[in-house]
Amino acid sequence: MSTAESGYIEECLPRDTQFGRIRMDGWRQVIVANLDILLIIFAARHPTLNLRMLDRFLVTAEASDVEPVICINKLDLAKFENVQRELSLYEELGYKVVYTSIVTGVGVEELREVMQDRISAIVGSSGVGKSSLLNVVQPGLRLRTGEVDTRIHKGRHTTTEVMLLPLEFGGFVADTPGIRTLGLLEIDEEQGLDIHFPEMRSYIPECKFAACTHQHEPACAVKRAIETGNISPDRYESYLRISGFKEGRYERNTDKRKTDRNTRRRKR
Repeated sequence: MSTAESGYIEECLPRDTQFGRIRMDGWRQVIVANLDILLIIFAARHPTLNLRMLDRFLVTAEASDVEPVICINKLDLAKFENVQRELSLYEELGYKVVYTSIVTGVGVEELREVMQDRISAIVGSSGVGKSSLLNVVQPGLRLRTGEVDTRIHKGRHTTTEVMLLPLEFGGFVADTPGIRTLGLLEIDEEQGLDIHFPEMRSYIPECKFAACTHQHEPACAVKRAIETGNISPDRYESYLRISGFKEGRYERNTDKRKTDRNTRRRKR
């Protein structure tokens, strides 16, 4: 309710969906809520396509009941055949993949069709071209953009806060700051992590143990599927890494923990 000079909140409704993370400092951060789709942006080159990080985004979207759409930007910097080969597994798993370039204009209209009349959030690391892509999807936004640091091959933060933008062709999009680490917010313990890997779902009921972690247990149908080539070893490796860091611990801290342990041993 509002008047000419003031207003107040009458009711806060529950969130239908949410996308967030656990930050390095342990703070649980909800980045955006009530989404229809999560647009996960990666660059074909500069910065390098990181499939491990892509898997983390996909699991987060699956666990949040948000439809993920993979967008590979800067296609003009790489051979399409090579990029498509790298993403072919994800297309086979049923994920929507859109290939775009703001230089050539390829894929921009397809991306508009994906976003039309829906509430979406555009997420990814700094430097992948999120804001630049939005400026082309809807000319006139004039979002601030930046270049990739050539020394470290990573982008600089240009978007510093979440902005919900109305789209002229229908719908809304949330432009978000670059994400370099992604600690998973919520994984339903009853469902488990494996259910968020589509290729594992049909094998889970065939495991000998109901609470199989697909790591050390005998008669594991998932491990058998890996041996027969029905599940990608790379995706399984992502599962193992994410499984070890479900509670907000980060892969990037692994080397630090090893260093700390070695330091303590030397002190002894």
